[in-house]
Amino acid sequence: MADMLTIGTAATNSFKRALDVTSQNVANVSTEGYSRQRAEIVSNTPNSVGLGFQGGGSRVETIERIHAGYLQSQMASSQSLVERYDTQVQLANQVEGIIASNDQGIQEFLQGYFDALQSLSNNPTSDTSRQMLIDEGKNLQSHIGNLTAVLDDTQYQLNSQIGGLADEINSRLETIQAVNIQVERANRVGQQAPNELLDQRDQAVLELSQYMDIKTFPQDSGRLDIHTANGRLPLLSDNTITRLETDRSPFGDDNRTEVYMSIGGQRQLIGNQITGGQLGGALDFRDNLLEKAKNDLGLTLNGLSASMNWQHYQGYDSNGDAGGNLFTPLSMNATNNTRNSGVETGTNILVSFNPNAGVSEPPYDGATALSSQPATFGDKETYLQNAFTEIGRFESRSYELRYNQATDEFDFFDFSTQNPLLDSSGNPVSLARGAVGNIEGMSFDLSGVTTAPDDRDSFLVKPHQAILTDFSQEMVETEKVATRGQSPIDTNADGSILDEVPASAAAGDNVNISNLAGLQSAKLLLADSSDVGSETLLGGYSKMATNVGMYVRGSEVQLTAQTNVFQQITDQRDSISGVSLDEEAANLMRYQQAYEAAAQIIATSQTIFQTILDAVRR
Repeated sequence: MADMLTIGTAATNSFKRALDVTSQNVANVSTEGYSRQRAEIVSNTPNSVGLGFQGGGSRVETIERIHAGYLQSQMASSQSLVERYDTQVQLANQVEGIIASNDQGIQEFLQGYFDALQSLSNNPTSDTSRQMLIDEGKNLQSHIGNLTAVLDDTQYQLNSQIGGLADEINSRLETIQAVNIQVERANRVGQQAPNELLDQRDQAVLELSQYMDIKTFPQDSGRLDIHTANGRLPLLSDNTITRLETDRSPFGDDNRTEVYMSIGGQRQLIGNQITGGQLGGALDFRDNLLEKAKNDLGLTLNGLSASMNWQHYQGYDSNGDAGGNLFTPLSMNATNNTRNSGVETGTNILVSFNPNAGVSEPPYDGATALSSQPATFGDKETYLQNAFTEIGRFESRSYELRYNQATDEFDFFDFSTQNPLLDSSGNPVSLARGAVGNIEGMSFDLSGVTTAPDDRDSFLVKPHQAILTDFSQEMVETEKVATRGQSPIDTNADGSILDEVPASAAAGDNVNISNLAGLQSAKLLLADSSDVGSETLLGGYSKMATNVGMYVRGSEVQLTAQTNVFQQITDQRDSISGVSLDEEAANLMRYQQAYEAAAQIIATSQTIFQTILDAVRR
């Protein structure tokens, strides 16, 4: 049966523990991730005394961790978005600065090239104007090379960043794994897991969410399992870590780092399942800005190279030779997927710009004899219009070709989105093995694929990024600039020379060079379904810069919005779990007074006991 001494002693123990807990709260007011604690004081079981029940004092039943689990989970999700958009803004600002830079942007050099064309059009016999055109072409080539190098350097830095972020994620998973083991051990022996351990784990989870978006699954044992945000891939399950790995692209691209996981003995690409955190932001920036900016720029350069070359083919130089390439035309091979099991290689898949594939091979490339030229100028005009039509069909993307064994065809996919390529009728695009066909303005020549690949073997084609590396001015001799629109040499139908017009008669002919200069205002790019172009060559570059700016602005808007949401959630969480010094100061006073009162109970009990002893002694 409880008496004053027992009750007083129990009370002092309870309030001493409450003071200890309050002191712990004050001591950790600045500790990141700390959740305030509270001593839960309950009444002891009363004892029957015949006339009723007499209380047995109090005890501290548990030290409760004031934890808002739902808000903690929301904080992790919100922080993941904040870090994603912050990463996108930081990386995108670099590219925007590069595009806008006078030193690294190319708009003024494109304009300079067109100005040189116009100057030569005004004075087609001027050697100075011809040399100026060659010089401006060299300037354009040089600055495109510089811009490409800077974009490639950005990609290399990004690759390093992706690798570092994967390491950080693995490190946080190891921290959570270690805490899981301690929590489960405490639960197995019937003890309450230390609150500080649970805080440590929550903080590690919050830090993990900075790097990628995740989903947590609490287990009855006290363990916390962690998966990717869509719940499909385990990162930490049954205290086993599935580590993130980074390596180059399966297509052997040294300048593209991918994220992998090894699951069930199979190495899987998982980048498309990471959409949040710094890693998600870095991957989004790469796929939706950097890759797209390269494709946009390459599309413009492919349009420039193809339109200039094919218009130049229309004319003749002062020697009567048909115009050749002003710029090196696109010609590339596909790249193998290193996982392909078949023997066929991408070198047998040729991609180029050939708008007349399947019509006839255009013979007027500056290196072909006059006898093989088309009989009429009208034929050349048809070829030119075909070229302009195909240029308008360019799309800013890279292509993955997957072999379908059942149909003996290659199915086309957008490499970035992994969605099937669709034609204007909404049907999947494919090309038979051994065939040649134009797809989105590009000629895909599969005639070299004589051996059937294994089913689902795939090959990568980046035509608009290939031109960034290969872009160069091929016409470097002033006398070979085809300024004239009509050959100074007449031919018979069989191509033999009929009559030679004196060179002086055609010396002032500027028809073709004027047409070349006129391409500045021609809307050649990004045609609609009726093959009507919407952008000029200069406009194509401006559109790329605009797309970059829109990505930056969109990311900034999202960053501001998500930062506000994160702050609101954090404030709500802190109002529940955070330490308030004012509240703790009040608790200190309250528990101190209660402790002193309990001590007085003990003192009173001692006085009464002493009185009894004194009475007995008498």
